[in-house]
Amino acid sequence: MGDGNLRRFTLLNALCLVAGSALASEIEYEHGYAFLSTPKYPVDFKHFDYVNPDAPKGGRMRIPAMGSWDNFNPLSVPGGQVVAGLSVEAPHWNLLHDALISQAADEPSTIYGRLAEGIAVADDGSWIAFKLRKNARWHDGKPVTIDDVYFSYTIFTTVASPTVATPLEPIESFEVIGPREIRFNIRESDRGDPLLPLRIGSKPILAKHYWESRDVTKTTVEPPVGSGPYRIKDFRIGRSIRWERVKDYWGEDLPVMRGRFNFDELKWDYFRDDQVQTEALKGDVIDVHEENLPRLWETAYKFPPAEAGAFRKQWLPVEKPWGLWWPIFWNLDQPRFQDIRVREALWLVSDFPYLNWINYDFYHTADSFFHGSELASRGLPDQNELKFLEPIRHLVPPRVFSETYQPPPNGGRGWHRENLIKAAALLEEAGWIMEDGKLTHGQTRELFHVRLVAVSPALASSFIPYMRNLERLGITSTAKSPEISNWLFRMRSGDFDGGAIWFLPDYTPTHLIANNFSSATAEHEYGNNWSNMRDPAIDHLIECIKTATTYTDYVAAIRAFDRVMLWNFYFVPGMTKTRIGLAHWNRYNWVEAGNLKRPAHVQTWWFDRERAAAVTEFQSN
Repeated sequence: MGDGNLRRFTLLNALCLVAGSALASEIEYEHGYAFLSTPKYPVDFKHFDYVNPDAPKGGRMRIPAMGSWDNFNPLSVPGGQVVAGLSVEAPHWNLLHDALISQAADEPSTIYGRLAEGIAVADDGSWIAFKLRKNARWHDGKPVTIDDVYFSYTIFTTVASPTVATPLEPIESFEVIGPREIRFNIRESDRGDPLLPLRIGSKPILAKHYWESRDVTKTTVEPPVGSGPYRIKDFRIGRSIRWERVKDYWGEDLPVMRGRFNFDELKWDYFRDDQVQTEALKGDVIDVHEENLPRLWETAYKFPPAEAGAFRKQWLPVEKPWGLWWPIFWNLDQPRFQDIRVREALWLVSDFPYLNWINYDFYHTADSFFHGSELASRGLPDQNELKFLEPIRHLVPPRVFSETYQPPPNGGRGWHRENLIKAAALLEEAGWIMEDGKLTHGQTRELFHVRLVAVSPALASSFIPYMRNLERLGITSTAKSPEISNWLFRMRSGDFDGGAIWFLPDYTPTHLIANNFSSATAEHEYGNNWSNMRDPAIDHLIECIKTATTYTDYVAAIRAFDRVMLWNFYFVPGMTKTRIGLAHWNRYNWVEAGNLKRPAHVQTWWFDRERAAAVTEFQSN
């Protein structure tokens, strides 16, 4: 920020502080806030149930990451590839910065104070306020102040990347109303959105004294100043990052932090290929790996350390909406993919039950963007959904109202004859005809060729059965897996015909839905709407989700959204993964806490010296 902006910021801050001091005294703050339920934990709770409050600190955990990285600034535009441990969209994966709030992993939507000691929401939703703790400090010893909070949200709402700024658009203004208090005033059209406290409070707070002399819109590999439980120890750009625990972390004994972040060191090593990650794990280059390749899960870990108990495989007990596992999506900027008949034809020839069969039944066939949860559409729309769907009846496929969505029938051999016949008829109706074994447009003479672009070689290989079915329709295709930065560039710039990206929602997916599917984000060059979807019906339903004032309406709006997405065939849903398989060296311990709403092993496990010694003894023999 320039000197002029900073002077105006300081003056405005001072004026707001004077004008708002009376208002601050009238606010009654709470220790937590919940949308889907009442908070599980009382005002005097000491720690979350799924942690060991007396977990020993020490040891390390080495974790693999896919691709590469080149940026320590998750707010930059363009974003680059942000390093592991600095997520701005998933605050529980930001090791460097504290946010105003924390979420509990055993509750779907409850938030509790972290930097904030209190949270307050107006009865009419017109404002949300937070009260800052007194003892928070940056890693350089300076205190975290309300100036830092105000500065951070000024950045978030003016110059930050779309993934940060878009969820904060409902903020009409914000003001400092006390020495440690800030109030966010919500525009009238968004005052019914019960998820705003989460969306606002989960952003990482920046150190004003560090960032005010730097360009926050640019990428950087200079380690920033933070206030969180870890700081950057060392790194190799694109290859690894090592975080060290802050021994005098100010928030270690907060109820939301006690028993969490127990490792002295967390290290991420970057790999280009899934199978290389598996071999690195077996070679003890890394400690823990979420195994996503069925063949490797079933066969790769039958080796002596596992037989001796020095190595383990386990399913993490997580209960959540499972979404879609690498569904194919189309570049909707291309005229051919704007035709719903073409998209339905491409959907019809997917035979993912067969693909799952050859993959040890590791997955499930996906039937919803929110598979396995109450957010998933089912049957025909009920009265609650219809109140959101009726105003857009003329904008959505008729089958939304008359048919239950089901994946295409399974042929059992990788292809289904009737589906191929239906798909060919739809393509012909859309103007595509077969000539010399090639699908050709009757007017433009364009050959139907599909360039599939994947993030990894393993994903590219998984397209092969689908590509064979495209060939049966006369469609030629290729599947490429470029270097990670090139893959990201191609996704953002539209240099692809079909891509794939996982869609992994939680119980409050408003932000994720808006960032991935709204027309507004299609206009952002560095947004996440890579298919460039611009659908007024989808935009309407996103607004319905945002403004739902009851849980019943919230679920109904998401189910309506789910139906419209599915029946438009914007995605080939394919498969879903309904469990998390973790393979790891047996050096760790944890609390058996039942099903959590999101994985928490990096945050809550601890280094078990006895188990680690047994692993070392086995390896030395």
